[in-house]
Amino acid sequence: MHDGSVRTLEEVVAFYDRGANANPLLDHRIRPLSLTEGERADLIAFLESLTGRPN
Repeated sequence: MHDGSVRTLEEVVAFYDRGANANPLLDHRIRPLSLTEGERADLIAFLESLTGRPN
């Protein structure tokens, strides 16, 4: 992520799947996703497909 604490897309998905890290500034709408292993894999595959050609 922007501070380098999460280095891979898999780690980002896992971070949000568990509901991020509790802190006073965390938006109340962020909650655990409870994704299955297959759903996490599908989400990662979808996100990796969202690439385009540089202009």
